[in-house]
Amino acid sequence: MTQHKVIAEDSLSAMDEISKVLGKDAVILKTKKVNGKIEILGSNNIEDIASSNAKKIIKQKSNFSHLFSNHNLEQGTQNRKLNNVLEEKKQNDDEHLKNTTDVNIKDLNSQYVDVKTFSKFTNKIENLLKNMIISDIDEIYQSYDKSITIELLKKGFSKNIVSEFQEKINNQDDVDPELFFYHYLAKKLVVPYEDQISSSEIIFVNGPSGSGKTTLCSKVASHILDNKFVANEKHKLSIVNFAPKSSNHSELLNFGRLLNLNVSSISSLEDMVRFIDANKGHKKLIVDVSQEVINTSGYIQYLEKITLNKKCSNLIALPASTNKNMIKSIMNLYKYAFPTIGLTKLDEANISAEELSILGELNCKIGILSGSRAIIGSIAFAKREVLAQYMKDMSI
Repeated sequence: MTQHKVIAEDSLSAMDEISKVLGKDAVILKTKKVNGKIEILGSNNIEDIASSNAKKIIKQKSNFSHLFSNHNLEQGTQNRKLNNVLEEKKQNDDEHLKNTTDVNIKDLNSQYVDVKTFSKFTNKIENLLKNMIISDIDEIYQSYDKSITIELLKKGFSKNIVSEFQEKINNQDDVDPELFFYHYLAKKLVVPYEDQISSSEIIFVNGPSGSGKTTLCSKVASHILDNKFVANEKHKLSIVNFAPKSSNHSELLNFGRLLNLNVSSISSLEDMVRFIDANKGHKKLIVDVSQEVINTSGYIQYLEKITLNKKCSNLIALPASTNKNMIKSIMNLYKYAFPTIGLTKLDEANISAEELSILGELNCKIGILSGSRAIIGSIAFAKREVLAQYMKDMSI
């Protein structure tokens, strides 16, 4: 028997029947449903078996190839998707890196400072440091190298004067900075006054009570007598006591007798104006002005007006012991009357670095140094070298 057809209720029953009839090597040639039942056509013919096996192999190969192709396609699609994802990620990373780099570069550019700007910045810091107020200078001085700035501040000179000096010392080479400072400040303060005394027709001597005005008047008179006048010209020099009638001017009268000079007394500004006008061109006048007159309304204004004439001099008696606040007050009173300072009582007190500093800040001028009660031959005109040496000795 070559072929056999079986109709059964199900595939398993049909296969059992084919196997019983055709043997275990039988092949199924055809299967279909007929009226709800399974119809199977089987065969045990060698050709049918061979043909069936070849078709199975081809089908298997075809199916494998198809699966492989599908797998490759899917794998390729997945690979392309993966590659796309990777490429997109790479592009994103590159863009992020670029943005980050741009930001960093911008940050660097914003932080970059050119040399000129940096130089201005350091100069500003340096100026701020110059103007620092050091509250405990002794402690700081022990912690830092000895410098001229700290040394001068430590000695009591003001930061304003030291700052002025620093601008000058920067242009100097091979000089002792401390000695240079003393000469700098001395030059700023000292004014040649001997010639002014000789050329002035009227010398007003002003100053607070107890400042040594009367003694200074007598010293100036003695100097003029020694250097300007011969014996028969003494009548051309006169001392004037400008004070209220009730004031005691016995000391000035005694000095007048000592110098063999006439001493006139005037109590009002109106009388003083008339006296000056009457003696103009005839006598050289040295006027000792009392504190009461200085406080009189109109005197300072008159002094400011008359000192516009170069033939009139305003000499301020300023004791060495005067504190900086009093110096400010006194010099502010006479600032429009071209004052020249006569430092008095240098034998009783030393003028300190602080007072010298305020005089320098106010652009005051020192013309005379007085340090004894002796009258004859005891006046000393201020000289830069003398004042610089005084400051140096004072600072030791």
